[in-house]
Amino acid sequence: MDRVMHTGHSEGKVGDMGKGAITLVPVVRESTHEHGVLRNLLKMSCYEWSRYNQLEVDAAGTYALEGHASAYWTKEGYYAFLISVDEQWAGFVFFDTHDFIVHIDYDYSMAEFFVMHAYRHRGIGRYVATRLFERFGGVWEIGCHPNDLSSVRFWEKVVGDYTLGNCELMFSCPELKYHDGTLGNVISFHTDTR
Repeated sequence: MDRVMHTGHSEGKVGDMGKGAITLVPVVRESTHEHGVLRNLLKMSCYEWSRYNQLEVDAAGTYALEGHASAYWTKEGYYAFLISVDEQWAGFVFFDTHDFIVHIDYDYSMAEFFVMHAYRHRGIGRYVATRLFERFGGVWEIGCHPNDLSSVRFWEKVVGDYTLGNCELMFSCPELKYHDGTLGNVISFHTDTR
């Protein structure tokens, strides 16, 4: 069965296809165990991300994003999913209906998409992104730091393939200025243009 759950405690299995059993686990207000897992994975993501965005930790050794993560399981219009592969945690996804970069009339904005190194280059990220686009149909916006070449290539390929090239790519977008002063790239597309 191909489904993504976004409420409750149930896990929604979304695929196998030789990549391992891929499951998206919704993180909601009541799922306290998943909050801890997500916070631990978020530390890894922030650490990796700091090499591109020059993020620094505060006096307690935490990144600013860690303090804002709970919005994704407490606020309406914010979504958090843990990614598991063969029942092992492999990453997470944050997206929302509020924090748009350029297009305020869009439906979803990808905030964080993290797949651990051990699970990269196996088609897992592509599979998860595609299932989310199918489940949460509408108009999406995704920002990328241009120095994070693996992310830029990933999103250009995944979105380009998913939309058959019917997407908009803005380079050095003035509305997306990262902590280090770099202007980001923005990919926007409609899931129904396939």
